[in-house]
Amino acid sequence: MEKLLNLKQLYIVGVSGGCDSMALLDMMYNHGYQIVVCHVNYHLREDSDLDQKTVENYCHKHNLPCYVKEIDTCEYGKENFQTQARKLRYYFYRQIACKYNVDKVVLAHHQDDVIENIVMQLQRHNTKGYLGIKNISEVFGVTVIRPLLRVNKQVLRAYCHDHNVSYRDDYTNFQTDFTRDFVRNVTLKNYTEQQVKDLLNKADLHNQRYLKNIERVKPYLDKYHDDKVIDYRLIPYDLLNSFIYEIVKEEVYPPLISDALIKEIIKQIKSDKPNIEMDLPVNIRFIKEYNNIRVSKLKINIGYCLKYEQIVYDKHEHFYLSKKGHLNEGIYLTNEDFPITIRTFRPGDTIVSAGGSKKLSRLFIDNKIPKSEREIWPVVENCHGDIILVPHLAKNIGYLYSKPNLYVVKL
Repeated sequence: MEKLLNLKQLYIVGVSGGCDSMALLDMMYNHGYQIVVCHVNYHLREDSDLDQKTVENYCHKHNLPCYVKEIDTCEYGKENFQTQARKLRYYFYRQIACKYNVDKVVLAHHQDDVIENIVMQLQRHNTKGYLGIKNISEVFGVTVIRPLLRVNKQVLRAYCHDHNVSYRDDYTNFQTDFTRDFVRNVTLKNYTEQQVKDLLNKADLHNQRYLKNIERVKPYLDKYHDDKVIDYRLIPYDLLNSFIYEIVKEEVYPPLISDALIKEIIKQIKSDKPNIEMDLPVNIRFIKEYNNIRVSKLKINIGYCLKYEQIVYDKHEHFYLSKKGHLNEGIYLTNEDFPITIRTFRPGDTIVSAGGSKKLSRLFIDNKIPKSEREIWPVVENCHGDIILVPHLAKNIGYLYSKPNLYVVKL
């Protein structure tokens, strides 16, 4: 833990109430780390409020700040629940991280999670990237640190018992409805201790090769990021496979990237057709234009324009309205401001800030906001048509000096 964490830094800690996250919380507290606790209540089990209470009680007892996000079940769409839950969870972490002006989240993933990940990656033939779970990674704009990856769940459960740390078992973890649950409760039950050890050794060897390869691929990734496109002939043939995986991974959730998908992309690159567009999972497309290749989000109509007659706390696909948030997301509204409009950028949009009048197009460029993000970034205007807030980027000069009563949090 000491190798990954710094006693002088503040960390957001994601705590579910289970033995692993409660053990992590107690270890960090007893070691003197500065922590802010986040808990998500999905309200999918009849006893989920007890999980929340367990976390809140610990925080109250030890005088720790604790933030809870309660999710209404009607917020869940038709897509995979675990995917949705992951997004909601990490967006919440990012929101609280912004509030405290930090960017590091600590989670209690442990060795059992690593083993489950490796098995699922092998089952899916998803072995181009890192096998298992990294100690440190970037997820939805936050740095995630996992200091317990060498510790198994049994040890964490014993820690809670030995230190009188209350925790809750999620009974759904013992079912087999989801792939991970099946791997945990069926597949791995048949593994011997030696098989698990061999699996971890195999992953370690794979990851050593993978990380060495990434060092070789990095110059071409840097060029691709600078130019948003690259001539594939510049990439050594033995690195092409790895390069394709890395640029696809930036847009597509890694578990959805199979070896077969990468092979098909390379097959298309080598074809004689000068122009190719190949659909990838979840509204992403691989594009070849003569010798130039890139991965892009599908162009879909994502503009929006919403009017609010009063302050409400609402959730939209690309933002939500909250009582709390980062100062740069907040605005103080009076009755004279309503109705307000929250919409997407329009050509010619201008905001009058402390630095003078500035076009939003220039604001996006100066802050290096990708074009795809500009298309969904919320813009707030008052009833007079004045743009008064572009969250995190600019605030109208007339709204700078009052404490916000509404936060527009971009997702």
